[in-house]
Amino acid sequence: MKITILLFLLAVLSSCHETDNRPNVIIFFSDDMRDVDISAYGRKQPTPNIEKLSEAGAIFTNAYCSSGMCTPSRYTLMTGNFAGRCQDEGFLKENPKTKPYSIAWNTHLSEKDKTIAEYLNEAGYYTGFVGKYHLGGDKSSLSFPKFGDDVNPYLPEVDNKLKVYQKNLQEYIKKVAGFDFAASVLFGNYERNPIPKKCFHNFEWMTKGAIDFMESADDKPFFLYVATTALHGPPHNEALELDAHFTPGGILENPTEFHPSREQLRSRLINEGFEVNHHNVGLAMLDDHVAAVLKKLEELGKAENTLVVFMADHGVEPGKASCYEVGLKVPMAVKWPRVVQPNSEINQNTQIVDLLPTVLEAAGAPLPKNKVDGISFLGALKGEDGKGRKYLYFENGYSRAISDGTYKYMTLRYPENVIQEMKDGKHDYAPNHLNVPMQVNAQIAIIYHPYYFDQNQLYNYVDDYWEQNNLISNPKYSDKFEELNKQLRFQLQKFDHPYPLKKQEFLETDEFKELTKKTYALGTDFIYWWNPEERELPPGY
Repeated sequence: MKITILLFLLAVLSSCHETDNRPNVIIFFSDDMRDVDISAYGRKQPTPNIEKLSEAGAIFTNAYCSSGMCTPSRYTLMTGNFAGRCQDEGFLKENPKTKPYSIAWNTHLSEKDKTIAEYLNEAGYYTGFVGKYHLGGDKSSLSFPKFGDDVNPYLPEVDNKLKVYQKNLQEYIKKVAGFDFAASVLFGNYERNPIPKKCFHNFEWMTKGAIDFMESADDKPFFLYVATTALHGPPHNEALELDAHFTPGGILENPTEFHPSREQLRSRLINEGFEVNHHNVGLAMLDDHVAAVLKKLEELGKAENTLVVFMADHGVEPGKASCYEVGLKVPMAVKWPRVVQPNSEINQNTQIVDLLPTVLEAAGAPLPKNKVDGISFLGALKGEDGKGRKYLYFENGYSRAISDGTYKYMTLRYPENVIQEMKDGKHDYAPNHLNVPMQVNAQIAIIYHPYYFDQNQLYNYVDDYWEQNNLISNPKYSDKFEELNKQLRFQLQKFDHPYPLKKQEFLETDEFKELTKKTYALGTDFIYWWNPEERELPPGY
């Protein structure tokens, strides 16, 4: 009897000291980036550390968001569902379930949504959020402080107010998104922080938040979602002229603890032959951030058992806020020692919505069936074939699209009330896909896509990356159209909201075509920050 009890106690003690071998997970989520913005995709860019990350694992050649805008992309990452499933009261009021919904910056996260953090919390993970939230919601409890542009952030009363506001933001993220830890939080973009002209694009501050989280994780497996701000505006090069001690969350005591000084960054770019501009400074800051976080991971002895994902929320103009390729395709690299083969390439179709089921499967936390739209790509990470996503689904505004990775079928269907408003003469020009008057990202997409207002579009975007040739009327592609049309119908049937694919007669009339001409005539001169000379654009523009 005594021997039995002794053996039992030894077994209990042994189990208490068993190591939890489930992987840690870090998702680096950047902002407004094309795949070719990182050097791993073959162009000279100031991103050597992100390239090292990809060389240590796999680079994805067919990675996409599903909506080319910040909020819906973040919604898909957090929930594993397409943004059209949003349960926020404001979204449903704006988009009744009896009508097609419009996807814009309106798909706010609500407490009705179960998030990746909440799934992992249940599985015993320690979860952390750092950076740009941009998922909306009720801000009434946040006590947003207001200061003039000439305020001195070193004043104790200013610093205290910023710290109180930051604390409120952190508690909000924990409550709504379900994280255990939050730090260095932006509710939206830097232009909307309390002192926008003195503290923006502070990667030093975000890195500090990420490292504080990692140091607090102890021996528990952790999940870190760190959402940074490159290459979104305001201009990153202007941050070089600002004091890095100033942050939206108060004074940062030692900004060079994990980053080089901003003057060192400037000198490095010049010495490497890069112009000191928005694009290059943003990428260099982002690259230093990734390097610092991964260095700390090594120091903590956790690098070998950590799944690291680098990905962007969406692409850039002239495709942002549309279903066009340049706004949807994103960079993606995954490092996971002992699982992902170094220097490998994964060509499987993959979307941001697929991150949640992949992470949960890797963590040994199976997802309940029929709960999410995402499809795990864990098999692809392990070098297995055949179980991944075949078709990519996209939704922006009142546009929907489906793709097999080469061909894309894209639609535009306005709600009947918008059609009636055009018939009644209530519109001076054709509404963009978002039905938001003179929305700048949509207007840029209009100017550079000649078939923007066609209600049916078919593109081979491998051969026609800029989607300048609509193949829908070419009988040679009728079988491909039928295939993708069938798949789009199948996908649309899964949503609560209707989206009729029947052609809208008004969109074929001369009256509508006159309205579209007026939309094109608006041009882009009213968009103060748009400089075509600094952008890669379709040939002929």
